[in-house]
Amino acid sequence: MECRRFRLRVMQSATNNFDEKLVIGKGGFGKVYKGLRYFGNRKVAIKRLKSGSNQGIKEFRTEIEILSQFQNCNIVPFIGYCDECEEMILVYELMSHGSLADHLHKRSRKGDTSLRPLSWMQRIKICIGAAHGLDYLHSGTSIGNRVIHRDVKSNNILLDDTLGAKISDFGLSKIGPANQTSTYVSAHVKGTHGYLDPYYVSTHTLSTKSDVYAFGVVLFEVLCGRPVVDTSLDEEQMNLANWAQHCFKEGILDKLADHRIKGNISFNSLKAYVDVAIMCLNFQPKLRPTMADVLAGLELALTLQKKSAYYPLVDILPIDHTKDVDYLIHEGNDANHRVEYEYSERTILSNGCHRKKPSSVGMTFGKRIIGLLSVRARAFSGNRKSPIIKVLQPSKLKNFSFDELRVATRNFHPDSMIGNGDYGEVFKGWVDENTFAAVKQGTGLVIAVKKLHSTSFRRWLAEINSLGNLCHPNVVRLLGYSFKEDDQLLVYEFMPQGNLQKHLNNEERGRGSMDWPMRCNIINGIARGILYFHKSSRPRVINRNLNPGNILLDSEMNPKISDFGLARVFGESECILSTSRVYGYPAYMSPEYVNGIVSEKSDVYSFGVIVLEIICGMKTKDFYGHNLFILSYVWRVHREGKHFEALAEIGMGSYDQSQLIRAIKIGLLCVQPRPEDRPTMSMVVLMLTSDIELPQPKDPSLDLYENNFNMNLDLDNISQNSLSTSSVLAPR
Repeated sequence: MECRRFRLRVMQSATNNFDEKLVIGKGGFGKVYKGLRYFGNRKVAIKRLKSGSNQGIKEFRTEIEILSQFQNCNIVPFIGYCDECEEMILVYELMSHGSLADHLHKRSRKGDTSLRPLSWMQRIKICIGAAHGLDYLHSGTSIGNRVIHRDVKSNNILLDDTLGAKISDFGLSKIGPANQTSTYVSAHVKGTHGYLDPYYVSTHTLSTKSDVYAFGVVLFEVLCGRPVVDTSLDEEQMNLANWAQHCFKEGILDKLADHRIKGNISFNSLKAYVDVAIMCLNFQPKLRPTMADVLAGLELALTLQKKSAYYPLVDILPIDHTKDVDYLIHEGNDANHRVEYEYSERTILSNGCHRKKPSSVGMTFGKRIIGLLSVRARAFSGNRKSPIIKVLQPSKLKNFSFDELRVATRNFHPDSMIGNGDYGEVFKGWVDENTFAAVKQGTGLVIAVKKLHSTSFRRWLAEINSLGNLCHPNVVRLLGYSFKEDDQLLVYEFMPQGNLQKHLNNEERGRGSMDWPMRCNIINGIARGILYFHKSSRPRVINRNLNPGNILLDSEMNPKISDFGLARVFGESECILSTSRVYGYPAYMSPEYVNGIVSEKSDVYSFGVIVLEIICGMKTKDFYGHNLFILSYVWRVHREGKHFEALAEIGMGSYDQSQLIRAIKIGLLCVQPRPEDRPTMSMVVLMLTSDIELPQPKDPSLDLYENNFNMNLDLDNISQNSLSTSSVLAPR
């Protein structure tokens, strides 16, 4: 990232010579001023550090080094610096809504009541945004390094004009290679009292799990709406981390929740949220979750809150169901990962629900989520009159019993199997069109039942959370789900024409099975489906696994996008996410996604490859025997400006050459190596459905595509079990 170096006179001009009236923040580092002028088109915040401190110089340089290298939508945007005349000044994009601490307690304790209390939903979303930022720093970035922040706190989580969270203040941070353990032994413990990891304090050993501990404190600060250290309270309550752990052990969580939002918190959402927060505070770093695990827990808490938003908690969870929902016993193979609950007391929460008293904690994060979903699934099944079923009404998903699907598929008979992969099998079944009850084979509504392996729980949950909220003619319809111990099932509408990959296979489809109008219809339909879940769905979704195998075709050859098990849900203000795990087929991965950067443009790239495959009538693998990658092949044809017959010789009938050239250009625009050079899906749909003039695709070096081709061959030859956790591929 380009980092500007400003002259001191520019800083003086921007702050009216550091006018005290422009101060918007102050602390041990110095003061922050609101800039009077725009830099580019951005308002700025100007941090003037105290001069004359050797430690200040070190922190100043660390901040510049880190923010110059790392770019993420949940990291505060850095513009530049000034180091003239012994001044140390940092320039950031202005975060108009201040810090998270301002909204929780900081301003109100100073008598400023101008800020309305954040709702529970807003608080969870802010935590998710901040967690994304820390996960990006911890998991390894596109430049191969990772960062330990070392001063995670609510003052360092800033909020933009949409309340999007941005991590700030990297003066104390440590940076190291992503392929190492990122653990340091420090002679001096640094950080902020109340957020400091006690293991780090006692051993001077710093790791990413020190940030996880501090973030756990932030999570309880968000729940409570109070400072992490409050000397005005009794000694027992003075330190928030200690008080939160005490309340959890005693089962008195109602004493923690901010009274301003207590009545609007869903019980299940609170439980999922506190579960992950309390594990962050474990004294042993190895027993704390990673930030990726924290993200999963927070996203679950948000989903549970959304599903209960329209129903009073007492209607969703009546007293006679509390035993089912609260009872969780799981034992892992490792004694350190075991949890047992003993029930003696019941505590009445402020919303009238019962909370039983746990005796100990220590379960792994993944097993706690599975346990929570397991008991929720048991509560959903069996009693059709149960008000708990109301939770599912917003997404209109049916909770099938396992026996219903067993009967519908003839006990998952091999003759009913229509698909098979590393994640499970797909079976054909029949149900009543109105009641969805199992019916005789060959009658009623045809369904596809995906039976996932027990290790695919995250995919099962992601599919429900993503596809369960989508409704569009070009997105396959998820009808329902089932959960029974190790059996995780998903039920879809049946697509009689199979997947697009089958029709791109010369041997199976025969010549002339897809004419030019049909191909155009498929391309347009896929584009409309992607545009829907990028822009119109709530929440917004990035598929991450677009390929012809996941494009299904109905009886009239209309395309429907399927398989959202690898999808990522994006918040309203989120534009780019970082991941340490890369999923999908290599041939459809954008260059930045291979390096762990996920955005809408990742799906745009995949769509571009699919468009070119549809035009050529061949799969990417069909080119491998000729030592060509499809993108380099099409680029060569496009450069020559002739021989388009070569693309159409597979028998798609008559076509308009100008339309064909236009479609090729759109495909090439979508597969531009740089994401900023690719169009959005809104623009793609406009280009496909109108006669607007197309920009000329930037002609990349064909070496790039040939290297990508070679990488794809290498990845295709690696078995899934041999891949590292940073590059896990879906089954081919």
